[in-house]
Amino acid sequence: MIKAIKANVNIKSKKKLFLTTAGEHTSLFSGDGLDFKEIRQYVSGDDIRHINWKVTARKRDTNVNVFNEDKQLNIVLVYLNSGSIYFGSHKSKQETMIEVLSILGNSALKKNDLLSSLFFSNKEDKYLKPSKHKKMLDINIDTALSLDPLGSNIDYDKLSHYLLSKLKQKSLIFIIGDFLKIPNFLALGRKHEVYCAIVRDKLEENLSLSGEFNFIDTNSGENKEIYLDENSIKKYNTLMKEHDKKLFTILKKANIKFQKIYTHENSFKQLSKLVRG
Repeated sequence: MIKAIKANVNIKSKKKLFLTTAGEHTSLFSGDGLDFKEIRQYVSGDDIRHINWKVTARKRDTNVNVFNEDKQLNIVLVYLNSGSIYFGSHKSKQETMIEVLSILGNSALKKNDLLSSLFFSNKEDKYLKPSKHKKMLDINIDTALSLDPLGSNIDYDKLSHYLLSKLKQKSLIFIIGDFLKIPNFLALGRKHEVYCAIVRDKLEENLSLSGEFNFIDTNSGENKEIYLDENSIKKYNTLMKEHDKKLFTILKKANIKFQKIYTHENSFKQLSKLVRG
């Protein structure tokens, strides 16, 4: 079963699915929104690309964003390998996460930033040291494809402790996962600039199946027979909404930016909202 799953993922050309997707776009990291200084009135000679249109409309006077000198960023990509990412109705969350991983990695390297990657479940599955080399893109994708998500669970406490211990200088951390458990990133958000790409499938948030089904628990690998009626479906959908409400509250409290990316959506557009929003 596991070999068949791996084969199914690897059959698809990673170059077509991931590298081409990333390569079609310019870098997400323009630098303009990552080292912001202030907003002031426009003066002759200012770069018109830096006009803050919202403030300009509100004050009826042209205002621009001012930035500190652009600095090299230390970007860390964290890929969360849990059993639940194998699920997907449009395409698997695993595929979407690898796409997100590729786009972020490509964007960082295009801007000549230092890029490191961590693949994590309840332990370090693999850590790639900071580099500016283009080979990081291939290694990231190969690593993500080689990891079997079935039977894996995320330990967020261990993850937070790992990152706090490992990263000595302030970093830009992108954590990619489905976040079906609530993390405690309060300490992490104080020390680093953290972004969460929450990869989901619409079906898992709005369940509409009914009847008796034989499910595989992707976290434990066990087969389970489950009967879904109208009441159990309604209860499940309510619990999912409550989970996300709690998740968003905790992330906001930790000053962490987040964005949902569904398996049917354009990953680059959603990541642009996360980084520039």
